[in-house]
Amino acid sequence: MTGKQMDQLCINTIRTLSMDAIQQANSGHPGTPMALAPVAYCLWQRFLRFDPQDPIWPNRDRFVLSIGHASMLLYSLSHLTGVKAVSKDYETLGEPSVPLEAIKRFRQLGSRCPGHPEYRWTSGIETTTGPLGQGVTNSVGMAIAGRWMAAQFNRPGFDEVINFNVYALCGDGCMMEGISHEAASLAGHLGLSNLCWIYDNNHITIEGNTALAFSEDVATRFIAYGWNVTRVGDANDLEMLERAFRTFQKTADRPTLIIVDSHIAYGAPNKQDTSAAHGEPLGEEEVRLTKRNYGWPEDAKFHIPDGVYEHFRQGIGARGKTLRDAWFTRIKEYRS
Repeated sequence: MTGKQMDQLCINTIRTLSMDAIQQANSGHPGTPMALAPVAYCLWQRFLRFDPQDPIWPNRDRFVLSIGHASMLLYSLSHLTGVKAVSKDYETLGEPSVPLEAIKRFRQLGSRCPGHPEYRWTSGIETTTGPLGQGVTNSVGMAIAGRWMAAQFNRPGFDEVINFNVYALCGDGCMMEGISHEAASLAGHLGLSNLCWIYDNNHITIEGNTALAFSEDVATRFIAYGWNVTRVGDANDLEMLERAFRTFQKTADRPTLIIVDSHIAYGAPNKQDTSAAHGEPLGEEEVRLTKRNYGWPEDAKFHIPDGVYEHFRQGIGARGKTLRDAWFTRIKEYRS
C-alpha cells in the first residue's frame, strides 16, 4: 500500500467511525466529521506537537474543536491515535481515553463520548465546547497564556521551554457569533503568532445554506483584524493543507486563519452539501451507500482496517514521544 493510499484509508476510518457512532446513537452531526477528516488527519498526523501517551505534557500544542457538535471527529482521532486517560489528579492511567466501546456508546449516559466534548470528562479534550464561538474564544486565551508563560520562563538559550501553538477548528456558526469577533480582534491586536484558526467554509447551517443569513467576506474581515489569511480550496487536498499549516508555522508576527472549502457529508450520495447531514444521522441506507463510495465494506460497523493503528503510532505517536522526551531533557538542563 502506498503512502497516499494509507492516508486515505485512515481518513475514511475517521469518517466511517463517526458515521457509525452517530447512526447507532440515532443522534448527532455526521456531516462535519466526514468533511473535515482530511483536515484533522493532516494536522494531527503531520504537525500537532502532541504525545498521545502523555496528553498533559505542558508544552504540547493545544487543539480546540470549537465546532463541538462535530465531536465524533475528535473522539475518532483520540481512539485511533491512542490518547491515554488521565485521572482527576492529572496522573496518566495507562488506559485508553476513548476505547472503541466508548465510541459505540456515543451520546449515551455515562459514556466518555458525550454529544459535545467536555473538559476533564474525556482526556485529550482541552476545553468544553458546544455553544458556537466559545471554543475559538478559549483558544485566544490559551494563546495569550502561552505568550505570558514564554515571557516568564524562557531565557537566552532556552527559548523552547514554552513555545506551544494553539489550533482551533471552527465553522460558519462560530464566525457568526459576536464573541468570536471580539476574540479575533484581540488576537490580531496582540499579534498572537502561536494561534491558528481553521475555518470550515461549507456554506451549510442546520436550517439551510448560509446565504439565508450570512454573506460577509470573512477573509477581508480577518485581514482588517491584522491576521494572516490563507485558503485551501479543497478539504481533501492534503498537499494544500500541508502548505497552509507550514505558512502558519512560518508566520512570526500575527495569528493565521486558514479558510478551508469543504463539502459537508462528503461522499454521501444524497446528503452531501445539504442541511440534512447537519443535526441528524444519515440513515442506514445512506450510510451503506456512502461506504460504497469510499470503497468500504458496506455492512461492517466500527471497522478499523489493518495497519491504521500502526500508521498513527508511527506518525503522531512516534513524533509526539520524541518531542516530549526532548522537551523534558531540556527542562533538566534548564533547571540545572
